[in-house]
Amino acid sequence: MSPKTDLGAVVIRNEVIASVAALAAREVPGVVDIWRGPLPFLSGLCGLGTRGVRVETKDQEVRLWLNLVAEYEVSLPHLAAQVQDRVREVLERMTHLNAVEINVGIHHVQTRGDLK
Repeated sequence: MSPKTDLGAVVIRNEVIASVAALAAREVPGVVDIWRGPLPFLSGLCGLGTRGVRVETKDQEVRLWLNLVAEYEVSLPHLAAQVQDRVREVLERMTHLNAVEINVGIHHVQTRGDLK
């Protein structure tokens, strides 16, 4: 991603966009973590992208796929909508890029006792 300024290009790598999205998603109550797959140490080899977030960029547009672990008993559709709103808000404020698509997948649910 290379927004232009009067002095040249600003490069924001997809890994940075993925990190911003993951941090913003974790701020939403009910999100336990980013899902890294059943074998987290292999997540980079399994096509899940940086920390369970896949990013596609073209021009000034960003498309995201976030894989989440949710807290048990939370409304999953409501949680996904809150994550989409929060990620869009933070990403656009920090990068000035247009988040045109934010896909949220709930891959696992944990009870409060499992949150250690």
